[in-house]
Amino acid sequence: MKKFPQHLFEHLQFYVYLYIDPRDNSIFYVGKGRGNRAFAHLDEVTDEEGEQETEKVKRIRAIRAVKKEPRIELLAHGLSKEIAFKIEASIIDLLWEDETKRKSLTNLIKGLGSKAMGRMSVEQLLSQYDAPRADISEPAILIRVNQLFRYTLTPKSP
Repeated sequence: MKKFPQHLFEHLQFYVYLYIDPRDNSIFYVGKGRGNRAFAHLDEVTDEEGEQETEKVKRIRAIRAVKKEPRIELLAHGLSKEIAFKIEASIIDLLWEDETKRKSLTNLIKGLGSKAMGRMSVEQLLSQYDAPRADISEPAILIRVNQLFRYTLTPKSP
């Protein structure tokens, strides 16, 4: 199947989908969308800016090299746009924390809002919302830690 029949769109609404590698049944991409978005990646050859081949595209090509196709599954459907964003971010967070699954995952970024409201320990939640307000009276420079930061980082983490 390369697309959903149009009459399903009203039932699907927004949905969260998974791309699964049939060679090992690993999830390698999590996305959200509506209409035929779940099938859009099958025809990609470069990133969305047309500049470079992504790991997702390479994975799809490797699957096809052994005469197979990625399996597409809907994790949830009949969702509002906001709920679809939250489910997508939650699933990526869940997979991202497992080092083996993270290596399989080809999503370039974690889901929308994941840093502020995604997976975190109770201690992290308390430090985010109950931390005393900093009173900075001297000139200061703010340094933002990049997307690869996670609370479980160790000195040997990749």
